[in-house]
Amino acid sequence: MPPDLDFSGNYLFVAERLRMHRLDESLRPLLEARGGRIVRLQADGEPPATSDGWNLLNLPPDFFARHAFRAAFTTDNSAPRDLVPPEVPLIAIPHAFWETPQTEKLLGGWAAYLGNADYYLTQDLPSPGPGAIVPSLRRRDAVRLLPFGNLKLDLLRERWLDEPRKDVIMYCCGITAHSRPMPEKLAIVRRCLRDFPQYLVVVRPFPGAAAAYAPLVEALGHDGRFVLDTGGSTLRYLPRAAALLYDVHTTTGNFFLLATGQTGVCLPAAGRDEKPLPYAHVASTPQEISAAVAACLSQREQGELPALRRLRETILYRPGEARRLFWEYLSHILRAAVPPQAVAVACEYLGDCRPATRQDELALLLQRLEAGTVERSYNLFREYPLYNSLEAFYRTLRRRAEKGLPCLVRLIRQPGGQRLGVCREADMDRPFLCWGPLRDYGPPGLMHIQTHAPQRLAAPTDDCALLLPDRSRELFSQAFAGLIRAVYGTS
Repeated sequence: MPPDLDFSGNYLFVAERLRMHRLDESLRPLLEARGGRIVRLQADGEPPATSDGWNLLNLPPDFFARHAFRAAFTTDNSAPRDLVPPEVPLIAIPHAFWETPQTEKLLGGWAAYLGNADYYLTQDLPSPGPGAIVPSLRRRDAVRLLPFGNLKLDLLRERWLDEPRKDVIMYCCGITAHSRPMPEKLAIVRRCLRDFPQYLVVVRPFPGAAAAYAPLVEALGHDGRFVLDTGGSTLRYLPRAAALLYDVHTTTGNFFLLATGQTGVCLPAAGRDEKPLPYAHVASTPQEISAAVAACLSQREQGELPALRRLRETILYRPGEARRLFWEYLSHILRAAVPPQAVAVACEYLGDCRPATRQDELALLLQRLEAGTVERSYNLFREYPLYNSLEAFYRTLRRRAEKGLPCLVRLIRQPGGQRLGVCREADMDRPFLCWGPLRDYGPPGLMHIQTHAPQRLAAPTDDCALLLPDRSRELFSQAFAGLIRAVYGTS
């Protein structure tokens, strides 16, 4: 990196409101320390999270000319198409933390995470196979992957090791709709306050969900050891955490385990398929959670778990070096040069395929399903409600299929029509259709087959569900296309 390179000037951060904190926790402190000025732009119409921010509704026409951005940053594929001018380099960072080799998943079925960015900071060392391709709505020949690691994990590890106080039991709660009901959260926090009197108990809600936690404040606000942490970065209290409780669908738990080498307490969620890292304690009741916290406190005295250290070194590119690499890469990009470590992946330019009507959205989805490319479209068409909701539904079913789980689907009648939903355990005795071949699904699938005679009907009936049970991606896409046609038609 040239010693005299000036990093001052304006930089754009563009992401949905709920993802903006990822940028705050990683890149913002670095750029501001070198004289960079951060301009926030929410890629949605939600009210700006800060008074100095913008959203897509209040964006003035001369926004980009006024600020003369040196570079733009986004999370995954959060930047809307045609928003960032092509002369402004667009750099994407991962929204989530991947506990498996990241680029293997990115290029094997989640390539649209790379979306329209010019550069993507990968968690590990990219090794795209022959024929790897990335779909894009922004015309260019390639997206360049930069082996990077993880800024937040590096920073948390440094602060956790340097912080002598370990006086916090922290509970990181996921999205309200998928985490524990508030009475259960209250019981968990009360049990921790009772059983561990020498610790603060800090509850950290998912960003934007703070209002739902008013009952906890009302019930426990008198206790000086209870803290509801709703502002700033999660790194405010995590370096002081002697033990961490986390909902399975949050990424904070995996960050903490990998950064500190300590185990944690994972709280499973009903109706979700996420699995915790194998080194976490899984606990549900307040009594089980209290015992698991005690086990974490005991384990901490023994130092870092070797298995977690090995995992960190396996899935991260050069742990501890992300800040140095950030400046090295940015120095090249600002000089319009390609960093020598960049790995180029060819782009599939989709052209101007904006669907104008609901039927166009269905036609586009069916076209990509039949071509076997729908998984490469992840999040590219998120501004189109029907396409986006059906694509998200496809991903839910696909994840279950990849794990060998049968997935029952049923029609849900609504005033405005009908929609598709995944059956929960309480619905498993409903009739269903066999949609696509059954294979390799073990006892759960066999139980449903024995209970219900598989049928083939021309269209789903009011009281039926649909089983999409094949691990083959091609057959699965064909089955899902048949489901879409049966429910929504093609004309």
